[in-house]
Amino acid sequence: MLIIVPARKGSKGVVGKNTKPFRGHALIEWSFAAAQSIADDLGARVVCTTDDPDVAALVTGHYGDVLLHERAADLASDTAGMAEVVLDVCDVQKTDRYTLLQPTTPLRLTADLKRLIKATLAYGTVVSCTDPAEHPEDLITLNDHHGHPAINAQKSRRRQDRVTEYRFVDGCYYSGIVETLRSQKSFLPTDTFYQTLDVPAAVDIDTPFDWVMAEAQHDWLTAEGIDFVQPDR
Repeated sequence: MLIIVPARKGSKGVVGKNTKPFRGHALIEWSFAAAQSIADDLGARVVCTTDDPDVAALVTGHYGDVLLHERAADLASDTAGMAEVVLDVCDVQKTDRYTLLQPTTPLRLTADLKRLIKATLAYGTVVSCTDPAEHPEDLITLNDHHGHPAINAQKSRRRQDRVTEYRFVDGCYYSGIVETLRSQKSFLPTDTFYQTLDVPAAVDIDTPFDWVMAEAQHDWLTAEGIDFVQPDR
């Protein structure tokens, strides 16, 4: 198995975000730390696929156990799909299984990773998911200031009485079989096992606002004494 950490150079929402310091370490180092923390249990090697010389220098200088994969230009564009990126790495490294940790999710709880490891060893495809901040049954479809419920469901008086469980795919963790990804071009095949993460609600950094919210979550986790994976170099 490979644990793949992708790092494209051309970020527009937060320029240079993969190597931008996040609470004392480059953002991507948080995913390297998570990858290293689960590699032995999964019997996996860690590889970073990148077209960014700054990321490559960071790996070469401080992460000797992380393999470097040079990402081709056509796989580093805004339109390149992550499935093609992962398949490219897997084909070169000749592996039949992958785990994908995206660097835009720096905060991963130790307890969550333990559950994800257990699920990965038991199922073909495992994907993390998170409780939505707002209940989907409260969503409306809006058309020229007029709206109607986006989900047709019987309303209850109290949120806690709603029986349908909703989750969203948070982007923290994907693991699966290479040939399934190749044939379906999807990280979410029909037999996917979804593992719900604990606290906090997942962060996926794409904008400056996301960055600030992730910093706030980091500080809250620290203050609460909740164990999460951190870089140790």
